[in-house]
Amino acid sequence: MDEKTKFLAINGAILAAILVLMLFPDVLFGLFFELLHLLLEFAHILFEFVESTLDHLVEHLFETDLHATQVVVFYIIMSVAFFGIAGLWQALRRACIRGKDNLFAFWAWEKSTCSIYWLGLTVVQKISLFLTLAIGLYVASFFLF
Repeated sequence: MDEKTKFLAINGAILAAILVLMLFPDVLFGLFFELLHLLLEFAHILFEFVESTLDHLVEHLFETDLHATQVVVFYIIMSVAFFGIAGLWQALRRACIRGKDNLFAFWAWEKSTCSIYWLGLTVVQKISLFLTLAIGLYVASFFLF
């Protein structure tokens, strides 16, 4: 896929997403919250399954009463959660640093591309580009404000 086709495909997808968001916001937000509810319900059922399995496993392995089993399972779950959160924290820090570096590189590349494009335009093309932008912003102000 060449650069022009890729550029048109990405911008077309972005434009389609914006149009769908503008035309059907209630449907999209309803779908989002319904999927979020489904995901949280699944996470709750999964947690209950893991907790019940650990309860039975600890009770049968160590032959403990109900209270001791619940205490052991609680500390097992807390230790797993702690190490999971610590690993997530490390991964998130690395992802933020990588994202910041990529954002700076993208900004520098876009800035150089725009200035090369601007320097390649004639005076008439620069005026035409400026007028197109000004008229577009003027017309957009009627729809946005």
